[in-house]
Amino acid sequence: MTLYGKIAALSHHDVLKTTEPLTCSDGVQNFTCLLSKTDITPILRELKKIDVAPEVSPVARRWVLVLDFNFTEGSWRWRNVTVVRGWELKWNNETAYVFQAQIKKSLGEMVKINDELLEVFFVLKNITAVAVYADKIAIGTSNGTTTNGKSKPDHKTTEKIKNYIRKKYGDLIVEVYYEPGATPLIEMAGDFPIDIYYRSNGQYKYEKTASCTLGYLGYLYGDPNLPVIITAWHCFGFVGTDRTSPFFVNVTFSTLKCNNWWCSITNLNGFFIPGPYKWDVTPPPFMLPALYMLSDSALIGVRDPNFFSNAGLKYGYVRRADGFRDLPIVGSLRKYDVKEGDGLWMRLGRSDDTVSSTVKSLCYSWLSIGDYFEKGFVPVVSCHVALDTTLPQRGDSGSPVYALRLGPSSYVVHAYGVLSARGFTESLVAPIDWIYVKVS
Repeated sequence: MTLYGKIAALSHHDVLKTTEPLTCSDGVQNFTCLLSKTDITPILRELKKIDVAPEVSPVARRWVLVLDFNFTEGSWRWRNVTVVRGWELKWNNETAYVFQAQIKKSLGEMVKINDELLEVFFVLKNITAVAVYADKIAIGTSNGTTTNGKSKPDHKTTEKIKNYIRKKYGDLIVEVYYEPGATPLIEMAGDFPIDIYYRSNGQYKYEKTASCTLGYLGYLYGDPNLPVIITAWHCFGFVGTDRTSPFFVNVTFSTLKCNNWWCSITNLNGFFIPGPYKWDVTPPPFMLPALYMLSDSALIGVRDPNFFSNAGLKYGYVRRADGFRDLPIVGSLRKYDVKEGDGLWMRLGRSDDTVSSTVKSLCYSWLSIGDYFEKGFVPVVSCHVALDTTLPQRGDSGSPVYALRLGPSSYVVHAYGVLSARGFTESLVAPIDWIYVKVS
């Protein structure tokens, strides 16, 4: 993990009081920075506990420009932030900038607010999404209109939401924008279709089929005897929890090397691991059981070291990763190793397309009420990454999302996550840094 990633991870858990990594500028060049409610002392103290001791030097700066995403207009703009004090941190060939500023809330505080604001989906009508960006909260509402390509939320709804948020949390920066709602990207698949059957025989009983896209191939814990496929968890209907077990899942796909054209993996002859989650209930008055997904991703694997080669799956590359060439995967990134404004790429399955996009929020949440009537609980995609594109189609769920970096001779791939859902103005990504997997 990068130095920025380490500090942001500590802030995510409210150990430190900084923002997530931001795209900043001094008016001449762009760079990454963190805004902090405190001076550098607690940051250095907590970093020392994890054996990170950077060299520190002061930076004389009275202001810094921070790249800010306007959800309403769907565009980026610079925001001027007054700097109290600044520092340059150098560690392990990395340089990080931290600026003390009078921000409203830190990342950990905003993540907590993001989780708590699930209640706005129920207390206020027509709420479809909640996102945090730096010290700003953005609320999506389906109550609005689009005219000549420009969307506008209803004025009365906007004021009602802003008054509700400020009454509960004080003088927060609140933006309300038109967002009809996100939907899971399942139904059909493309380049590497994977057809899935799932059944829960646990506290919640249900079964269904789905078709998604293979995301990454991997080796669990780096063990070559444990090959796995990583894709979106909702493709498996959220089985594998303590309340959706015992369960059965079956994944099939077709290659030239498969027996009778079809290869199959089940949890009976292999293993299945869902992303991290927690059970809770939605706020009063409904009090519905809710599954909070910290990552809408899952893996299914077999105990056969020759599985990939026998099935004809190409390990170690993303197909046409830059739109033209298969490129090698040389590593993986954790959630906070990227920042708002950074570019990420998606190799879309059903769409048979390679798309570049920009990160507009590292903490974006939405829920699916419809699943309650089908499964008996409300799935909540909690604090995921949002990209400013809506190009994915149904069936692209699970497609690999990655960063392209310039290597010694050409571009290389750093794995980041899998595609989770598509909204009206964004696509959601589930990071895959929750477990150690050597990915491809």
